[in-house]
Amino acid sequence: MINSQLFSTLRARILLSYLFFLSLLVFVTFYVVQSTTYEHSTGQLLAHAKASANVVKDKIVSRSNALQESLNTVSKDFSFKQLIAGSVDDKISLKVALQNYQRRNDADIAWVLSDKQEVLASTATTESNTLKIDAQKFTHRDIQLLFIDDQFYLIKAAPIKYVESSRNINGWLVMGIDTRRLITPELVELTDMDVTLLRFNVPHQIIGTTHSTKLIEQLTLLPVKQEVGLHQLNKPLHQYLYFTDLFAQWNGTPIHILLTTHEEKAYVSYNSLLFQLILILAIAGIMASTAAMFLSNGVLSPIVKLVAVANQIRKGKYVSNFPTSSTLEVASLSSAISAMQDGIKSREVEIQDLAYNDSLTKLPNRNRFYKTLKEKLSDSPAPLAVMMLDLDRFKDINDTVGHEIGDILLQDIANRLKESATPSVFIAHIGGDEFGVIVDNIKDQTPETIANEFSSLFDTPFHIAQLTLDVDVSIGVATYPKDADSAYGLMQCADIALYSCKGLHYPIALYNPELNKHSVQRLNLMSELRGAVALGQLSLYYQPKLSIEENRISTVECLIRWIHPIHGFIPPDEFIPLAEQTGAIREVTHWVLKEAFRQQKTWKEQGHSIGIAVNISAIDLVDMTLPTYVEKLMQEYKSSSKCLTLEVTESAVMSEPESALKALNTLQSMGITLSIDDFGTGYSSMAQLKKMPVSELKIDKAFVLDLANNEDDQVMVRTLIALAQNLGLNTVAEGVEDSQSLSLLTDMGCTKAQGFYLSRPLPAKDFTDWLKQYEEKESA
Repeated sequence: MINSQLFSTLRARILLSYLFFLSLLVFVTFYVVQSTTYEHSTGQLLAHAKASANVVKDKIVSRSNALQESLNTVSKDFSFKQLIAGSVDDKISLKVALQNYQRRNDADIAWVLSDKQEVLASTATTESNTLKIDAQKFTHRDIQLLFIDDQFYLIKAAPIKYVESSRNINGWLVMGIDTRRLITPELVELTDMDVTLLRFNVPHQIIGTTHSTKLIEQLTLLPVKQEVGLHQLNKPLHQYLYFTDLFAQWNGTPIHILLTTHEEKAYVSYNSLLFQLILILAIAGIMASTAAMFLSNGVLSPIVKLVAVANQIRKGKYVSNFPTSSTLEVASLSSAISAMQDGIKSREVEIQDLAYNDSLTKLPNRNRFYKTLKEKLSDSPAPLAVMMLDLDRFKDINDTVGHEIGDILLQDIANRLKESATPSVFIAHIGGDEFGVIVDNIKDQTPETIANEFSSLFDTPFHIAQLTLDVDVSIGVATYPKDADSAYGLMQCADIALYSCKGLHYPIALYNPELNKHSVQRLNLMSELRGAVALGQLSLYYQPKLSIEENRISTVECLIRWIHPIHGFIPPDEFIPLAEQTGAIREVTHWVLKEAFRQQKTWKEQGHSIGIAVNISAIDLVDMTLPTYVEKLMQEYKSSSKCLTLEVTESAVMSEPESALKALNTLQSMGITLSIDDFGTGYSSMAQLKKMPVSELKIDKAFVLDLANNEDDQVMVRTLIALAQNLGLNTVAEGVEDSQSLSLLTDMGCTKAQGFYLSRPLPAKDFTDWLKQYEEKESA
């Protein structure tokens, strides 16, 4: 992090940019000069090697020519000719003379041959005397070699004529010099390179060299290029450079000159120049970097001062004196920062207002409410109450008369709350349709009394744009220090109480720990619900429906149960709303349908023909994939659509009537029986009911539980059954608790009955046993 900040400064970037381009320039310069120098040095080395090869050749040719001239002189010596002529009788004198001439010419081997090229005298070994030597070819001026006794010799020959003017050759004088003596340290001094004559082979045949024996042993095994040019030896002699050139021919085989030198020695001038170049570039780079640093400091010093000023402003410490500068750009920047500070001051005031006040109601907002509550708790330990007020059905007002009227309503409510507030009361608009109230020092009042006082403020309707709006409010109350000792804790407790009171439809609720437990458990259940399906925690219970006219069990209602491993039995009324909120209701409904069809197939295999009734929610109703899924299950379990009843509440249909009716028509077209559940408790109109493609009305148990004793219930049930009959619909009465109620329903013409009088909801196994007993009892 420190390094990142360091290299993000303007000074660092200027220096880095300068150093980058300087380094690039130095690198390019170094590369170009180094490459050019290296190529030049290599070219010089190659030229030197070529010249050295020529020197070696000239030196050897010169020696060869000197030997030839000497032989020509000896061959004309009269006394030597006499010795050759009398060699038949005196070979010793001829050999002595030959040895004398050999020594004078610094030769290593000599022969005197007859005109038929037979050896008359020789200083060589006996083996050499048997050689057939064609003396004629050794008279040429070029270099001629002869391989004798495992060694090469430089050979020259001169004809011997007894009469010089004669064309006849009477004999030959031949001498040779060991090639090893031709390659001398003098050549190393002349060429400044080691010299080797060799014949390429594996291993190479060394004819003469100035190298040491150890190095020659390694050299003979290494591959050597025959092409004329400068090359490098392979390991272990990779530090040596070599140059090859053709020297002579022997029996059609080329013999080469190999010039070698150590690479470091060859490029000594190049390396020296390279070091000087690096030193010069390094000094130039250091000087340029120092100059750049001084230049950047001079340019950036005023800017650094302005940065310090800007940092002070950033920390909220406003500056009165700004740095001045004669540089136009810096002076403009200083003026701009000064103007910026003034603008920040102005906007801070606006932001402060926006951060802690609600622009619509002009009341403090949630942030200010929390801050004030926190300050009150730290300043005074006196008991206080925190209330959260939430308007009931405010969304309906917005949707009905528009958001503009809704905003005016919130403003009127805020004004009414402010007008009634005493100095010990702090009121804030928390957000949406929710208000917060803090009441100080409540020793002389109970929380209920305080809450009732604020609730009574809503007894009077609000008049807006010729509209009269009755607004109810739900209030959650928490007290300090009883319920919580922190601002966050008190607000949370008041929210929990408010949620409880809205759920139970009470106007006021006081916080107690049980509500918190319920809230925490609710959150846990919301997260665990999806997993409950996979973990097998859900199960179906079955409650029979009696077909009254046929006196048989024709249908069972499939009721879901959640047996939680920790909390035990959780009523559907608690977790079904959670499933709808989390979106898990589709998975739950799909599981119920699949399990119900599976169980129906099992009963069918056992000989029981019985239909199934499944409840679906409002979310299921608008899920257009539901019909496809039901059809798939019917095919999978080979079930008829007439055996399935889907029960939906009035409220579910009325929440989105158009989408619901579309889904109901699709399901009805599949032959599925549709039933309106809890009929009589909703708010569906007769016109809407006529549009619904339903076959059955299910009368809510609230009208049936006390049917035998309550005449009002009897009137209501009779009316609902008559309504259904007039619409051509069947009826199901749930909540039948006794035989008298069943008799009344029979007399009223009800189609089916369901309730504890017949059976409680039972697991599949227990229901199967009950069904067998019931059928046996009826058939007896």
